[in-house]
Amino acid sequence: MIHGIYIIEACSGICLVSRKYGDVEIDDGLISGFLTALQHFSSELSIRKDQPAILREVEMRSYNIIYEKRGETTIVACVDRGDSEKVLRETLVKIADNFLERFSNYLKNWRGDTKPFKEFLPLIDKLTLDGKIAELAVPKPLLKKKIPKSVIKMGVFLEEDAFKVANFCDGTKSKQEIAEETGFTVEKVSEILEKLEKMGLIEM
Repeated sequence: MIHGIYIIEACSGICLVSRKYGDVEIDDGLISGFLTALQHFSSELSIRKDQPAILREVEMRSYNIIYEKRGETTIVACVDRGDSEKVLRETLVKIADNFLERFSNYLKNWRGDTKPFKEFLPLIDKLTLDGKIAELAVPKPLLKKKIPKSVIKMGVFLEEDAFKVANFCDGTKSKQEIAEETGFTVEKVSEILEKLEKMGLIEM
């Protein structure tokens, strides 16, 4: 799920407008200042000054922060780690392009008043499906029937790692979240999920 969308004026780092959906509570001023500082820092680390590095993502323990820079703005989304990055980035670009189409002239002579940007909130809701657009694209495996632990002792039907992954398949977790819970890599979880699906134990 998208927990928050922030549209930031690139030069000043001021948050022009934000929309919050999930449980992650972040102050607009705090996140815009923090992210702008990170962006400037990444630019300073660029090997070539004529091609500054652009920060595109920050990975946290429970969620990710995704960036897209368009024109005079940087649009940022705070999202669950299991959300589809492709869908997220496509959505952020749509939001940014619509925002600039509506407010680019206003931004040229902007004096710091952010109230006019509030009228853009309904379109953010529409484009993000109220924050749920990316999670719709992410499969969350569901275990069809509880597997008794005794099957591990048989050594043939199911390996211990697969049993561990299967028990996290409750229909609410993506493979990225299952990887975090189990301590396995995403690649290993993907292989196990494929095996479990072929065995008819889970549905994606």
